[in-house]
Amino acid sequence: MDRRAVETRDRHPPPDIPLQFRIPHSALRTPHLVHSAFRIGMTAGLLIFVATYFLIAVQRLPFVHLNRPAAGLVGAVAMVVFGVLPLEDAYAAVDFDVLVFLLGMMLIVGYLEVGRFFEWAAQLVLERARSPGRLLFAVVVGGGLLSAFFVNDTVCLVVTPVLLAALLPLGVRPNVYLIGLAMGSNVGSVLSVTGNPQNMLVGIWSRATFGGFLVHMLPVALGGLAIAYAWLRRAYAAELREPFRRRPEAASPPPPVPLDRPLVAKGLAMFGVAVVGWLVGGSLPLVAIAAGALMVLVAQRDPAYAIERVDWDLLLFFASLFVVMRGFERTGAVAWIDGHALALLRDGSPWRAATTVSAVMVTLSNLISNVPAVIAAVAGGGRELHLRRESAAHRLDGEPDRGRAGGIGRRTNRVPGVRESWCARDAAHPGVGHRGARADPVRQVPGARC
Repeated sequence: MDRRAVETRDRHPPPDIPLQFRIPHSALRTPHLVHSAFRIGMTAGLLIFVATYFLIAVQRLPFVHLNRPAAGLVGAVAMVVFGVLPLEDAYAAVDFDVLVFLLGMMLIVGYLEVGRFFEWAAQLVLERARSPGRLLFAVVVGGGLLSAFFVNDTVCLVVTPVLLAALLPLGVRPNVYLIGLAMGSNVGSVLSVTGNPQNMLVGIWSRATFGGFLVHMLPVALGGLAIAYAWLRRAYAAELREPFRRRPEAASPPPPVPLDRPLVAKGLAMFGVAVVGWLVGGSLPLVAIAAGALMVLVAQRDPAYAIERVDWDLLLFFASLFVVMRGFERTGAVAWIDGHALALLRDGSPWRAATTVSAVMVTLSNLISNVPAVIAAVAGGGRELHLRRESAAHRLDGEPDRGRAGGIGRRTNRVPGVRESWCARDAAHPGVGHRGARADPVRQVPGARC
């Protein structure tokens, strides 16, 4: 190659095109083919992403009936079928740390549900509420505390029938108490990493410790529960001033919940062991799945009953969205979002950035639900911002990384916004950029030069 060609190449470097959109070097003599391949892949990825999240938001159309996990699965498969992602990259996009953490917690919670712990706890709290105001307080705070450490969806699903059964003999309308349960469980679940699937996702990706997350979110959870209770007391003041009225035909209280004490004791013990493991710095997913497996071992019950209560739909939903978001990242949209997010942090005040992010998350969570909203927001800049602002040797709470499973160095290939790339200067032969022999990969942030 003569000197003029080298200078031309340096002044006009080849476009930074994801690997799956590249074509053999023999075709580089026609540059429009390169750009055409990139545009086709980018367009397909954007269309699939938009269609997937639209189906997640609406779920039902006149000509198609899909729930959220099914819509995510269709979008993930489409990313591979239409060439946005090669199959091996789709496999690599799935963050198994998150799935393993969820599975471990679901196993423990499943056994507690089999032992009827949540129903027993709800009935115990409700029996001690002697007035409408106290009952509302017990529902909001009790639901919040249960959801703070166990998955809030389970708390709502299990406690609601118990609450209705307790309210029936009292002759009161259940609206305020059901709303209180929903608000309390959602607000209280922010307290710990295990409170809801979104917290688990954020905890894994931010490398936060269990104790650090708990300390930082404690004032948020307590303040939120206080605000929820105060607002309900004001909004339903007339109903809450009325005393309980027992109906003659329903005067007898509901029968006591038959608690499986040995099973519940083992489940709570395993959860306690997991909390201790997390507090001493253990890996979130490793400790969770180890506690779940140990629970299966010591429960002395048919594991099918607990496994049936694992939310497999949610695990499929998470795995599918990981693939969809990796395809979305390959379109270049994530790099664009990263640039604007970094500009917002650099040029704006922290309050402005916090207000903007909060407004975006509130809107997305109401449009497409909170799980896909969190995955989309984090993949669209959150994890990238964290990687740029925090040292790889420190976690979110400032503690040194003690080799947690899935540490940043080992999990970079699953961080949306950080992809595998091969720099031109590392090419050892003309096959670089082709699916044949490849040079050693280097991790590269979009927009960074080799």
